[in-house]
Amino acid sequence: MFPFTHIWFSKNVLGYSNNMTVLGAIFPDAFVSNKLNHDDTHNFGWNMYRFYQEKEPELIDFVISAMTHTISPKGLDYYGDGVYGEQEGYCFLKAESIVDEVVDACNIPKEYGLWKAHNFIEMAVELEVLNDNKQLLKQLDEALHDDLMMYEIESYLETFYSLEHGFLKNCFKRFKHFVYKEDISSRVLSIKYDHHMKLKHGINIDIDKASKIIDKAKYIIKDDYIDFFITTEKKVKEMLSVRMEI
Repeated sequence: MFPFTHIWFSKNVLGYSNNMTVLGAIFPDAFVSNKLNHDDTHNFGWNMYRFYQEKEPELIDFVISAMTHTISPKGLDYYGDGVYGEQEGYCFLKAESIVDEVVDACNIPKEYGLWKAHNFIEMAVELEVLNDNKQLLKQLDEALHDDLMMYEIESYLETFYSLEHGFLKNCFKRFKHFVYKEDISSRVLSIKYDHHMKLKHGINIDIDKASKIIDKAKYIIKDDYIDFFITTEKKVKEMLSVRMEI
């Protein structure tokens, strides 16, 4: 899922939100780089929780919120990208009908179509979440201006991942460039996705076609995305309650 969906989902699961939980909700995606890969930030199990509980319990909200995002422990991405009920992840399941259109709009080989198509489902979800929760824009902006909080989190993450001091400095601030600050729309999301594809793959996408696919994806999810979140929120709460009270 995209950042504001994760921030919104974290608040729904935890029942509260602050700068620490906002940063935790975006951390798994914001820190993927040549220093930490997707597996490092999405599959840390309960190790990070135990580490922060011992080393810096004052920052434990950061880790708890991050775990609402991850694949292991089973957070939102597990059910969105991995397994949902008896089927594949919700976003992949919903993306199957738009694969060919995404391949065309994004100028990519067919074999990458489903992976990129699931991003369009995620963007449709992001659009719905932000349309109903515009305060999320301010919440993320405030968290990304909390310099002391970001410094403390980055420093302890360097210790957790056995990285040299300074390796993760300003990871949160760099993530600002990928976050939209204006009124959200399918076109804004398409422009941001084009920027992402240029940086990661050196590919330009057709922004007009991409915008239309996002609008189509909104109709694909409209009948059951709320049920998906209700079910997933319950499962993530249960997962966390194994170790703590929520």
